[in-house]
Amino acid sequence: MIYNKLFLRYVVRNKTLVFKYSVITNEKLNGCCLIPILERNRLFHTNQNLCRQPQTLVKYMFENAKEKKKETFLEIIRTYEQDKHRRGQIEFIKLALKYMKAYGLHRDLEAYKAILNIFPKGPYIANNYYTAVFRYYPKHQDTATDVLEQMEKNRVIPDREVETILLNIFGKHADPLKKVWRMLYWMPKFKNVTPWPVPKPIPTDPKVLARLAIQKISSVDVTSVISEFETKELEEYLEDTWIISAISRIQKDLLLDHAKSRTNIPIYVEGPFKIWVADQSVDYFTLRADPIKRTKKYEDIDDVSNIKIPFWKTQEIAVEPTVHDQDDGVYFAVCATGTSSKDSAVSWIRFLQKDNPILEKIPILIKLSSSVETEIVIMNANMNLQKKINNNSVDSGKSLDKFTK
Repeated sequence: MIYNKLFLRYVVRNKTLVFKYSVITNEKLNGCCLIPILERNRLFHTNQNLCRQPQTLVKYMFENAKEKKKETFLEIIRTYEQDKHRRGQIEFIKLALKYMKAYGLHRDLEAYKAILNIFPKGPYIANNYYTAVFRYYPKHQDTATDVLEQMEKNRVIPDREVETILLNIFGKHADPLKKVWRMLYWMPKFKNVTPWPVPKPIPTDPKVLARLAIQKISSVDVTSVISEFETKELEEYLEDTWIISAISRIQKDLLLDHAKSRTNIPIYVEGPFKIWVADQSVDYFTLRADPIKRTKKYEDIDDVSNIKIPFWKTQEIAVEPTVHDQDDGVYFAVCATGTSSKDSAVSWIRFLQKDNPILEKIPILIKLSSSVETEIVIMNANMNLQKKINNNSVDSGKSLDKFTK
């Protein structure tokens, strides 16, 4: 029962805004239906529950679709466009943008065109100087700009059809047109700027992503060779998985130098670390040693800022460090495995020992950042694994595995 409740009706007559106040009493409520009044007039009132029902219904359609695919998404948009008394365009578009990734359409240009076509053609075009300056229908322009920003975020390049759609909706003086013109100019220029291109659509196979990640890491040395191993090829494998490994001729020479000049100094298998391939992350391991302490610092021979005359004194010749000799260590190899576990790292070392027998003479420590216990694995000359678990971890959160001859 509603008594003396004030409703503000928004009535448009002869393109003039007229505000009409009326009081709906018990007699008026019994003589007419309240729902048709709400459908015929746009009301500003405090009871928002009557306006939530259409948005809730649309949200239910997006969330509870049997198959979340492109056809279903476009069918929901067509169903909304066929409604003669449709309202809430801004809310519907924002809701559609939110569920695009769930449907796998966040990089689909056709889906973005369907969302932009929800706006009617013509009513939002500024017809004089003042309406253009004060941003005609600003919320609708901001919503269209949000659509373009999501396209830019997902690296979707608009075409001339998108420009035509926005031109018919907002006119040439609106902000969305300025945004799409900037995107049409700049995005094609930076489309192929990355030196590590990724196939489109982005692959989802972990092995393919691992190979792309290892190629990205090992591209610092053009002589790097990428190899693929299956752990079941070993006589005694710990788990069945794949390994993508990369090592170069320079790194093999660094291993030989390490065994000769740095006897009994261990090298480390560290990881897993993360690297991103497009929007997919890949875990990888590195094989490295402690940095080399040099008595003579290498100087660039092309630097002429401080020219010295070497005729009256003898200087030690500094060897130029390789690209693998960094400040934090010397890197010998890199790999990615299917499970990113300790057992797969052990299998990787055993594969490397086949091509680099010098590794059997170098102590190797495997430090995993994901394990909570310390486990020492000793590999003897007969390649038989012996495990010894030490629960009193020296460093909490790291696993320490040791290989000796």
